[in-house]
Amino acid sequence: MNAPPPQDLALAPCFIEAQFPVSKLSKESYKERMGNASQTLTGLGKWWGRKPLVLVRATILGLLLPATSDPRKDREVFLKLMTMDGEGLIRRKSKNLPLKDAFALLTEEERAEWFVADADLERPRFKKGTSREGREAVQHLAFARLACDEKLEWCDRPGHIDGPSESAWVDINAHLGTAAKSLPDLVR
Repeated sequence: MNAPPPQDLALAPCFIEAQFPVSKLSKESYKERMGNASQTLTGLGKWWGRKPLVLVRATILGLLLPATSDPRKDREVFLKLMTMDGEGLIRRKSKNLPLKDAFALLTEEERAEWFVADADLERPRFKKGTSREGREAVQHLAFARLACDEKLEWCDRPGHIDGPSESAWVDINAHLGTAAKSLPDLVR
């Protein structure tokens, strides 16, 4: 474990004091603020001081997590906890990219594998008999090549899924020296 010894915890900086992924959180907060129909508190009544829940969650988590001697791993674990890492974004992906956009992001070899020979950018067509798994593989390949900002357009907000995956929890627990299986469990 890279965390400071227990006796030094009161003096050790927390994650938010050492680093904080402001740019990514800003983009997630903007996405949440633009999702007017599904904002949690506005359905209950107006609260003029409402902050995006993703920002509140990130702030609390950033205050609770210790800053260790490995800042790169600290950031990686933080992003996994917020489901803002690569795997978390894939789990949050809720919409498919238009086929012509996905086609444009593929290499020539990938296009030849999945699409008919005369497919072009405006009218790509899958080869006959392409399985559902094959179509999903094309979506994942294309999604992986998008910039982080572009990925958010196709994703639900972090609060819409149940948190990090089981494999993410293995990495999180190994870094923090915990045995949590959920965010509430980690906080406890």
